[in-house]
Amino acid sequence: MRRRTNFLFGLALLAVALVLVLRALDLIPPGIYDLIARAWPALLVLGGLAIFLRERVRFGSLLALVVSAALVGGVAAYAFSIRAVQERDGYQMAIAQAIGGNITLLRVQVDTGSTEVELVRALTERQVTGQFVGSTESQVSVDYTEAGDSTATLIVRETQPNPYPLLEAIGRGRLRLELPPGVALDVDFQGANGQASLNLSGLAIERLNMDLRLGDALVTLPAYDPQASPEDAVLGVLAARDGDVTLFVPDTVAARLELAGGSGLAPQYDAGLYNLLANGVLEARNYDTFSIKLRYVIEAPRGQVSLQVVEAGT
Repeated sequence: MRRRTNFLFGLALLAVALVLVLRALDLIPPGIYDLIARAWPALLVLGGLAIFLRERVRFGSLLALVVSAALVGGVAAYAFSIRAVQERDGYQMAIAQAIGGNITLLRVQVDTGSTEVELVRALTERQVTGQFVGSTESQVSVDYTEAGDSTATLIVRETQPNPYPLLEAIGRGRLRLELPPGVALDVDFQGANGQASLNLSGLAIERLNMDLRLGDALVTLPAYDPQASPEDAVLGVLAARDGDVTLFVPDTVAARLELAGGSGLAPQYDAGLYNLLANGVLEARNYDTFSIKLRYVIEAPRGQVSLQVVEAGT
């Protein structure tokens, strides 16, 4: 048994030496080395368990190694999970993009990671402004192109190029984007993890798609009659894969909401203003009499769908 213990200590020393050599040769990513450097007290646990178990348990040294590895893995996972929900401000980027005077339709694509996202109406007529505040492990790119058909595309994308981020840099970001009221908009938002607030009141939203994988979404629809789509056409899909969707609809708008991928939770709505049809559709009473009709597909397979009617312009 002592031989196995000595072998274990030799293996641990060899591993330490190998890590130092690889680090000196810059062959270990900084994030991995940072995690290893933080985990060195596990060697003390390994040594103590090996000494304690070698005379008491068969294969005590192997058991000590397994327990130590599990301890390191568990502590690392806990540390990363705690850091991931904390907001960071090490990286900041201002966004200011003018929209050409000939542009009649702006396609806005927003793609984020672990970030709280807020879309609101801008004060300027033909400019997109905003700011991202988050981790130094994040990078935000802004790409604007104008086509020859009076349309333009604006892409705001958050990426994390480092596959092994530093523990101290991990955290949640925040993106606020102000969209211009003076141009028709086709908005496509995709988020990995974070709350989303899409307050589109006062904007000319032609189409709206949202795909939020983890987090709750608050969506305020505008009192605007889309011009680019056929009457009564579905204008997009609003999905929160693991969270709630709360939809605010102006009282001058009639909404028809197709509830797809039901969660088993009954939708919340004002039964005096909306009907829940047998095919899983929430439809405004007297739907056909409204001049502004908006149709969307709503998906919240693990959450609650709520519909609130608000005064137009709020």
